[in-house]
Amino acid sequence: MNTIYKKTLKGVEEAALRTQGLQLKLRAYLKLVDGKHSTVEIQCANPNLAEIETVLGVLQQEGYVEVSC
Repeated sequence: MNTIYKKTLKGVEEAALRTQGLQLKLRAYLKLVDGKHSTVEIQCANPNLAEIETVLGVLQQEGYVEVSC
């Protein structure tokens, strides 16, 4: 999928302050979300991130990211 995600306020706070106790793996993916690059572009730049769609789906469900319009 070629979705572009952006951080929510909760996501911005977690990336900067680590206030929510997010797992290290999830935080690493969260830091890649910038509201400009699609999941395909992030995957191409980081080929070892095979499960990016799944992880971003989890981050979206937990309120850290949302689909950018």
